[in-house]
Amino acid sequence: MCDNVVTLRSGDEWHLQMHDGGNMSVKYSIRVEKDGGNVTARYDIRIPVDTSELLASFELNVEGKNLIDTFLPQKTFTGTKFYILTNPSVDAPVTFAITTNETWTADGTDKLRGQKTYDDVSFSN
Repeated sequence: MCDNVVTLRSGDEWHLQMHDGGNMSVKYSIRVEKDGGNVTARYDIRIPVDTSELLASFELNVEGKNLIDTFLPQKTFTGTKFYILTNPSVDAPVTFAITTNETWTADGTDKLRGQKTYDDVSFSN
């Protein structure tokens, strides 16, 4: 197993675990933007169609609220979700977790800063 840890600008960390010797078949891009109390989350997660691997789960949380509804195994998952912060002047945690039906996983944590009217966090590989 290979566990890579990357420290983000906020000091938080995200983890990428590869249990298959480092083969990274999943490509993902997640961006969460804050505009006052409004949050827009965009995501694009893909697995090559020429493999038997499937996305098994995806969670994207803002303030502990999972923005992703029911998730079914699939090859590609893209979309945009909206959320209203309970208190825009307080830091809002943002977390994500992705797994496949194989052994690949990725997760991360960051925050939308309360003192900023406009802020964003991004996760990608």
